Amino acid sequence: MKVKVCPAWRIALVVGVLPKVTGQCEAELKKLVEQEPRKAGYSFSSWTCADLLHELIRKGFEAVSSETIRAHLHTLGYRVRRPVLSIASPDPEYRQKVKSLKKYQKQAKNGEILLYYQDEIDLNLLPGIMRCWTLEGAQRKVPTPGQNQKQYGFGAVNYVSGQTVHCIEERKNSVGFCAFIEQFMQTVTQAPDYHGQKIVVVVDNFIIHRSRKTQEFLEKYRDHLLLFLLPTYSPWLNLIERLWKHLRRKVTHNHLFASLADLVKAVCSFLEALNATPQLTLSVIGATE
Repeated sequence: MKVKVCPAWRIALVVGVLPKVTGQCEAELKKLVEQEPRKAGYSFSSWTCADLLHELIRKGFEAVSSETIRAHLHTLGYRVRRPVLSIASPDPEYRQKVKSLKKYQKQAKNGEILLYYQDEIDLNLLPGIMRCWTLEGAQRKVPTPGQNQKQYGFGAVNYVSGQTVHCIEERKNSVGFCAFIEQFMQTVTQAPDYHGQKIVVVVDNFIIHRSRKTQEFLEKYRDHLLLFLLPTYSPWLNLIERLWKHLRRKVTHNHLFASLADLVKAVCSFLEALNATPQLTLSVIGATE
């Protein structure tokens, strides 16, 4: 008769003395889970608990169960999460531009300049989708429009005060950007707390921010306004991107507005309401001390 040999950890489970991950084994587990499997010589790219257990045994550690590995990873603070794609700016002047940006932030904190982060947002009648509370076994359905429509929001947020300026345009082009800058300069320079400081507006490298039409238009404000171009492909440096994400989560996602006009009205109302809670805006964009 063939005798079936039970793994040590299964025997331990039956008698209630399951081996644990401790000491050097724990240190090796933490090292492994932070390392890509391919760097350990494997042909796959993501660890499973069974894979981690196999590698620990191969390294001479006592056999436990894959569930013990899973439980211990939880104890160490690890969870299964979806990673995000990471890109690096190819701009050869990246470090110098980041250094300049930090200098502007310091000057703004000291009241020497006014620092704004500017960007555009596409306002689609077709709603975006995000996770929301849903009864188990059910699936929430968000209706779609018969035909998608779109307008564009232009906005800027003050790095120190949290105040925003925005306008809505039919097209995302140089004409629309110049119209926004015109409104922006009137709003900022006519504010009671404006005392003639230089205004620095941080923008990305989108063509409308550096077109010939835009450059010609900006000549009228050259003594008061400086457009600072971020390094190429570095959206994480433009803090207003976080405000747009917040707006989408709160206003545009998971809801079909009856008309594009209703969508625009809701977006404008939300941005205007934010101006009454500037500390919230600063928290959203990560500019709080």
